[in-house]
Amino acid sequence: MRALYLLLGDPVAHSRSPAIHARAFELLGVDAVYAPCRVTDPAGAVEAARLLGVAGFNVTVPHKEAVAEAVDSIHPTAARIGAVNCVKRENDKLVGYNTDAPGLLRALEARGIDPGGARVVIVGAGGSARAVAWALAPHASQITIVNRTGSKARSLASLVRAAGCRAEAGSLQSLREATLIVHCTSVGLNSAEIPFDPSVVNGALVDLVYAPGGPTELLKRFSGLKVDGIDVLVHQAIASLEIWLGRPQLDELAGPLREAALA
Repeated sequence: MRALYLLLGDPVAHSRSPAIHARAFELLGVDAVYAPCRVTDPAGAVEAARLLGVAGFNVTVPHKEAVAEAVDSIHPTAARIGAVNCVKRENDKLVGYNTDAPGLLRALEARGIDPGGARVVIVGAGGSARAVAWALAPHASQITIVNRTGSKARSLASLVRAAGCRAEAGSLQSLREATLIVHCTSVGLNSAEIPFDPSVVNGALVDLVYAPGGPTELLKRFSGLKVDGIDVLVHQAIASLEIWLGRPQLDELAGPLREAALA
């Protein structure tokens, strides 16, 4: 029987994940289909996925934290992050994982960016930002969280400090001193808006957002070393496939999956 995989989020119409996974299943000879589902009730969507017998699903904004509370069990790494973006059916139980963190680190490595000793600024404090912070905490010398809701920035900074890295909530002024900036909000997803002025950035820039027509306006205006959202999405997808299929080390798929995402 053909396996069913889903993408749960709101919005999802822009997502390149279906194209990425369709190509991956083709290359790997897996009989499966991957379908995007716009949902406004994440707990209800998890229950529906259970009843449909889905083999697994990805989770995108804004449901990563809510799904972490709705699955049957959660991998220790995802539990520490507090966000789930990958779920696998295991013995009729839905188990939550986080592949945003390894996806980011693999994308940085592929672009030749070493986070070791970096002064990091993370713009945003949602589920994706939590994964980014957790991924970079063992490597960075300092992480600053910038978010319009100060309480969320301070909460995420506390998580980073608990992981053993210096961290604080800050303002966009901290971008000037950063050696690595990661944009984790939805600004620029469906518009030409930019979350901050890229001319003040002196370090490398990662934009987790990707626009349907190509690079976001933020990346278009930035001339330095950068990683786009497609790079991170592809490596996150590979990490999800490794979990779902039990096939390690699928990084050789990165090139053709990026082509599929941009087609």
